[in-house]
Order: sequence, then structure tokens, then C-alpha cells
Amino acid sequence: MNTIETWISIIGSVASIGGAVWAFREAKNASLSATQAEKVRDEIIERRKIIEVSQVHTETSRILKIVSNVGPSCNPSMLKGVNCGNIAKDVEEYARFINEHSSYFTCFFENEAKELCTSLNGDIEELSEAKSFDDKKKAGKSIYYKINNFMPTVKALSDEKREHVVTTREGNKL
Repeated sequence: MNTIETWISIIGSVASIGGAVWAFREAKNASLSATQAEKVRDEIIERRKIIEVSQVHTETSRILKIVSNVGPSCNPSMLKGVNCGNIAKDVEEYARFINEHSSYFTCFFENEAKELCTSLNGDIEELSEAKSFDDKKKAGKSIYYKINNFMPTVKALSDEKREHVVTTREGNKL
């Protein structure tokens, strides 16, 4: 009886060790899968950020074209039939859009997007209420120059986000 108990004990120990080795391999595979899932999640988040920053770039280009109707190159004959109230409303919507995405433009303690939104507030009101050509052009030029000065920041951020994803993908083959 003693030998049977010994053999059963040995077989049980071997089975226990085999089970432990199997569990260790499965845990390692699960860990690798979790790491890969985290990388995929991070890449999805980065791509979403790229899309949002690209939308800001597109929207900035679009609003510059609209504001150019009352911008620096505007003259009295070009301004006939242009509804400055609608342009002011478009700029107001743009400012709201930029403010919504302002978290991407934080550089240390400065936030260029919020600064732009704040500085556009008075100009939007001026353009909306402007009656004379000079008032319309003054407000339009101010808006145009402020948004145009913001464009390099948008472009740089857009390029940085795209380059970050490219370098990340090259460094981490999924």
C-alpha cells in the first residue's frame, strides 16, 4: 500500500507542476494580449485626436475664407450684398468650436485657442453691429488677422499629431 500511495503522490505532484506550468504560460499569453489591447486602444485614441485636430485645421481654413469677404482685401464694391451678421454668426460658431477643442492647444499655462476665443468676442459684436464700410472692414480685418495668426499653431499641432502616430506605428509593429 505504501508504494501505491507514493506513486499517487508522485503523479499528483507531477500533475500539479504541469498545471502550474500551464497556468503560467496562459497568464503570460493573457498579459501579452492585454498589452497589445492597450496599444491598440492608445492608437485609436491618438487617431481620434488627429481627426479632431484635422477638423480644427479644416474649420480654421473655412472660416478664413468666409471672413476674407470683410477682411484686408475687402473694398466697398465687394462688400455689397455681404451679410456681416451671418459672417459674425459663423465666426461665433467657429469660436465655440475652437473653445470646445481648446484642450489640444494648451502649451504649459497658455492656451492659444481660449485666448483666440476671448479676443474674438468683441470683434464678433462689432462686426454684427457694424453699419458703415469702415466699421465692417475694421472688425473684419481684426477677426481675419487673429484667426490667420492662429493658423500656424493649428497646422503645427496637426503635423505633430500625424508624425506622432507615424513614429509610434513604426516603433511598435502591431
